[in-house]
Amino acid sequence: MSRIGVLLAAFMAVGFFGVASVSAYQEAAVSNGGAVSGKITYKGTPPPPEHFRVEKNPEFCGAERDFYHIKVDKGALLHAIVLIEGVQKGKPLGSSVVELVGENCAFLPFTNVVPRTGKGRKGSPFMHVVNKDTVIHNPHTFEIVIDKRGMQIRRSLFNIGLPRQGSELKKKLLVRRSPIVKLQCDQHDFMHSWVRVVKNPYWTIVGKDGSYKIDQIPPGKYNLVAWHPILGEQKRAVTVGANGAISTNFTFSGTGSGR
Repeated sequence: MSRIGVLLAAFMAVGFFGVASVSAYQEAAVSNGGAVSGKITYKGTPPPPEHFRVEKNPEFCGAERDFYHIKVDKGALLHAIVLIEGVQKGKPLGSSVVELVGENCAFLPFTNVVPRTGKGRKGSPFMHVVNKDTVIHNPHTFEIVIDKRGMQIRRSLFNIGLPRQGSELKKKLLVRRSPIVKLQCDQHDFMHSWVRVVKNPYWTIVGKDGSYKIDQIPPGKYNLVAWHPILGEQKRAVTVGANGAISTNFTFSGTGSGR
């Protein structure tokens, strides 16, 4: 099993709501917060896009589509997410609704993040999806669990058709064992998107150059996590000092496991 697989398996062995769970996040003023910044890069030659022959609605979506599961621009790994685990109190949590659209036969954005407001069903976040196309899209969401062998297990959360332009849905993401959610279209197999469920507001999606910055972090010791839905995650233990600034870079490679 790869190092990433071992880390994910260990995480899932504890469980997203298991014994490692602590009290819900609390909002509070941060007067002496620090910051973490850096860059997420990809080493080597990224795999080519997956090529699809469009079977449904080719008159609208096109006869063929290419989909980049791993997209790299001048060495920068796009669509990666950086988050901090273990912050229990700090800046406002933000919206507990993740917004996605079906547009031009794609679910956008490719990666996103949404915070929980607490433990259990009541604290679960929502997903809001709007169909902006004139053809039907069928958002099907899965909780993605990595087992002890590093294998991917999917648990279906909901599967709802959006038959016309302007159709929308808003559903709770009732994840139980994993913070990773995949959204795909049952009508068009080249439409994919991913959501990471987090427990605090200390996260960011990397910029077009692979850079990231998270600020207003209360002083303390935490896990800094860089995550990509195909390449997995890497963790670093960091200590954030009062008004301090840390620079931490991550480098990914390979093709990942599972889509």
